[in-house]
Amino acid sequence: MPASRSASTCRPTRTPRPRSVRSPRCPTTPPSPATPIRSPWPTVWPRAPAGCATRYDCSSTTSSTARVSPSRCGSAPSPTATTSWSERERATQKYRASRRRATYCHCASAAMTTTSRGRLFGKNVLEGAFRAAPDEDLFLGELLVAVDDATSRRYLFRIVDVTYGTEHREPGWAERVAGTLLADDARGDSGAHPLYEQERRTYRVASCRCLGYLTPDGTEFRKPKSLPTQFSRVIAPEASDFEFLRTRMGDLPVGRLRSGETEVDFEVGIPGASLATHVGIFATTGMGKSNLMQVLAAGAMRAQGRYGLLLVDPHGEYRTALARHPWAATRLRTYAARRLANTSTLRVSLAELTVDDLRTAYEWSRPQEEALFELERHYSGTGGLSWLLDFSQVDDLPGFRDVELSNRVALNTLQVLHRRARRIVGLDCIAADPNVSVGAAVVADLLEGKVVLVDVSGLGSTEEVLVASFLTRKVIDHWSDAYLNDPDAHERMPVVAVVLEEAQRVLSAGKDREYNLFPRVAREGRKFKVGLCAITQQPKLLDDELLSQFNTFFVLGLADEKDRNILRGSSKQDISALGPEIQTLMPGECLVVNLHAPFAVPAKVYLYDDLVRATDAPPAPRQVAAPNVAALVD
Repeated sequence: MPASRSASTCRPTRTPRPRSVRSPRCPTTPPSPATPIRSPWPTVWPRAPAGCATRYDCSSTTSSTARVSPSRCGSAPSPTATTSWSERERATQKYRASRRRATYCHCASAAMTTTSRGRLFGKNVLEGAFRAAPDEDLFLGELLVAVDDATSRRYLFRIVDVTYGTEHREPGWAERVAGTLLADDARGDSGAHPLYEQERRTYRVASCRCLGYLTPDGTEFRKPKSLPTQFSRVIAPEASDFEFLRTRMGDLPVGRLRSGETEVDFEVGIPGASLATHVGIFATTGMGKSNLMQVLAAGAMRAQGRYGLLLVDPHGEYRTALARHPWAATRLRTYAARRLANTSTLRVSLAELTVDDLRTAYEWSRPQEEALFELERHYSGTGGLSWLLDFSQVDDLPGFRDVELSNRVALNTLQVLHRRARRIVGLDCIAADPNVSVGAAVVADLLEGKVVLVDVSGLGSTEEVLVASFLTRKVIDHWSDAYLNDPDAHERMPVVAVVLEEAQRVLSAGKDREYNLFPRVAREGRKFKVGLCAITQQPKLLDDELLSQFNTFFVLGLADEKDRNILRGSSKQDISALGPEIQTLMPGECLVVNLHAPFAVPAKVYLYDDLVRATDAPPAPRQVAAPNVAALVD
C-alpha cells in the first residue's frame, strides 16, 4: 500500500487569478452597514489633457481618496470612499461634468460642443434618429440641423417623436427601477436608490424626418437623396439655415416660424398667387381659424389691389375686427343682410338668381326637381327667378295645378315648393326689382382688389348658401368671360378668392352635382384666377377629389384621426409622420403646406389685434400739381 501523502502535497497548485481591468461599478441598491463595499473610484486619476490648466493632485496615488484640484475648467473634486451613498452619487455627477469641461476646454470645438443637441445614429435617407442626453428638452416639430463634416452639408431635420433609451439590455430593467423608486417614494425615502451613471445609461432618442439639406455654399436647398455621416453632430439651427425659405414665403404673411415651442425671428407666409389654386383652413373649434382668416384678409388689404377677397360671413364675426384695420377705409367694403352701421345694404334681385342657385342651397327630391323645372317652363319669359314672386302669391294650389300645370305635379310636392318660394321672397335681402342688386357692385370692388365682406348673419343656413352661390357665380362668370374674350384685360385682373365658412355644406361628396357651382370653381377656377378658401372643422366630410385640388393647407389643431388622415392623402407635401404634432398643436400654431415651400412649415400665427396695432396707416395719395398756366402761354 503506497505511503500516504500529506495534505500539503495533495493540494493542487493554482495560478493566481488576474484582477479584472474593468472599472468597479456601484450596486443598484445601497449597501447595508454590515456589508461594506469597495470604493468604485480609480486609485490613479488620469492626467490632464495637453494644454489644459486642470491640475490633478495624485500625491496619494494608492488611495481611493485622490482629489482633483479645481482650476479654470471648473473641475470638481472626486468623491471619496468615506462619503455617504447619496453624497457619492452627487459627487459622481459633478465630477463627470467637470471631466467633460476639462476635456473640451483646450479644444477648438468647445464652442460647438455647447450647442450640440445629440449625435445621429440611424436610420435611412428620409428618416433619422439621434441620441440626446436624458435631460435634453426635445419637442415635437422642433427643427434641428445635422452637420456633415465630411461633405460640409447641413441637413435639416424635424422631430416627429421622442422616446426613452437605455444602454441596459436586461429586459424590464427600466420598469423594475421605476418600481423601486416608487416604493422609495411611498416610504418617504426618495433618493435611497440613486442610479449609477444615469446620464450615460439612460438617454432620449429623437425620431426625425429629413427635410433636405443645404449645399455647402448655403444657396440651395435640396430634397434628401443621401445620408449624412453617421454620428454627425445635431445642433440648433442658425438664422442662415432658413434663408433659403425667404424667397418662398410670398407676400401674404401669416406669422413667425416655429421650432417646437420656440418662435424664430423669421416671417412665414404664402404667395398671393396661391389664392387661385385654392386654400384650406382646417381646425377644431377654438384653435384659431377666425384669427388666421383675419390675418389673411389684412394681408390682402395691404397688397394694394393685387388680390381680392370675397368673404361670406355667416356669424358676423369679421365685421368689427376687419373694420379696425388701418387700411379698412380704402381697402374694405362691407355688405350686410340686416341694417348695420357703416355697411352697405345687401340686396339680391330675383331676376339674377337661377334654378341652379336654388338646387345648390336646398335639398331637393327627384319629384321636387321635376316640379321646379315644370314651374320654370310655365313662367318662361321672366328673367331668372322672378316667377317666384308670382308663384308665392298663388292661393289655390289645387286649381293652379289642374289648370296651369295640367295635373303634371303632385299636390304635396307643389306645396313644398310654394312654402320655399314664400320664404325666399320674404327675405329682407331679396328684391323684386331687377335693377336693385349688389352683384355688379361686388364685382367692381373685387376688380379693384378690395376685401369684400358679406355679412349674412341674419339669414338661415340655406339662405347663406343661396347668397354665396349667387355672388360666386357673378365672379366666376366675369373672370371667365375676360379670360375667353379679352386675355389682356384678364391678365391685369387681380387674383380673387371666395371664402366659404363651413365649406362641407357645398363641397361634400353628396354635393358634387352638375348644378353645384363650387365644385366647378375647385376644378376650373385656377385658370380664371378665381380660387376657393374653404374653412371647416371636419375635413373628413369634404369630397376627396375636390380636396386634392387644394394646393395650400393651413392645418391647425385636429383631434380626430379621420380628419388628419384625409389631409395626409391630399396634402401637396408629405405630412404622413406629423399626426402627433398636429394633434398636439396649441391655439394659434399651425402647419403651412404649400407647393412653394419644400416642406410643411411650422408657424405661430400672428394675433390679429397685435397685427393691427403694428400696422402703419396707408400712404397718403400723391397730390398732382396743377400745371403752370403761364408756362403754357406762347
